[in-house]
Amino acid sequence: MRIIIEKLILYFILTAFYFVDTGQASLIVALLSFILFFSVDLFSRRFTILVISGIFVVNIILHPGWSYYVPLLSFSVAGRYRGWSLVTFIFYLAAPKISLIVLSAIVIYMVYLRDMMAGFKQENKKIRDQLTNDNLLLRKQHNELLKNHEKDIHMAGLNERNRIARDMHDALGHSLSSSILLIESLQYVRDEEKIKESLSLLQRRLKSGMDDIRMSIHHLYETSIDLETRIEDYTNEMDGFDVNFYYDVDMDIGHEVRIDILSIVKESLTNIKKHSDASGVGIFIKEKNDFLTISIKDDGTMEPRKTKGMGLLSMQETVAKYSGIFNTFYDEGFTVHITLYKEGIR
Repeated sequence: MRIIIEKLILYFILTAFYFVDTGQASLIVALLSFILFFSVDLFSRRFTILVISGIFVVNIILHPGWSYYVPLLSFSVAGRYRGWSLVTFIFYLAAPKISLIVLSAIVIYMVYLRDMMAGFKQENKKIRDQLTNDNLLLRKQHNELLKNHEKDIHMAGLNERNRIARDMHDALGHSLSSSILLIESLQYVRDEEKIKESLSLLQRRLKSGMDDIRMSIHHLYETSIDLETRIEDYTNEMDGFDVNFYYDVDMDIGHEVRIDILSIVKESLTNIKKHSDASGVGIFIKEKNDFLTISIKDDGTMEPRKTKGMGLLSMQETVAKYSGIFNTFYDEGFTVHITLYKEGIR
């Protein structure tokens, strides 16, 4: 469409110049040149311009008025054959006119610049698409690293619990077994002093076993992620925002799902801090009969872009992993609403 508009502008300029410059301008030449040169756009085959060039050669011999439309021929040839457009200057041998020669040169140069800019634009689009894909890949890898980090912490906690359990078994097992043997031996002892010594030894062993149990219990802490507490930590980092956090979930959520929910909430809060003019934020996580809903809403006045950024695309990809529903909309503020079905996150 742009090329047709450019050709129309050039045609009317040349026609006006033709009628002003010569007192014997032919309306038929003007109309035929219009039909001839715009018929090029009706056919996609490359040899069409060659046929039209041949017709133009015959016409310029028959009527010199056709020489005024050589710049239009240069424009058409340059659009198809680039450098071959210089051949059109041969037509000026029949009717040399400096103004038309200069105009043809300008037209060819403008077509060259247009094609070069189109090439740059196409290359820029490819680079931009590649950068977008690379950024998405980096974001995905970053999320995977965060998940792996959380999993490593979880595994380290489990290993520590197993170690403490072994220590409890070793320490308590030794204390109890030796105490049982000592008690069994007391029934055969008649010496009161030896009985007192044995009871004192039994007391020390049982006390030692109790101390070992207390020490092990002290180190046996809960290593799983507390979703509600962790989100509260995130809200405490929202300085300058009035945060309303509501959490109503009783079901047992898997470790990986908790990590993904935390990443979604964290990304949403980061987007609000970076891109929104909001002063209030609401985070609502509710359990229904068959699904879990997560809503993060702000009260900003800035409407979001039509295209989703990488953060939202990453969230959408995370939700899709559990066959959930991801929605974003603007209604007196921007809202991220997620539905996770229980059968997909258990």
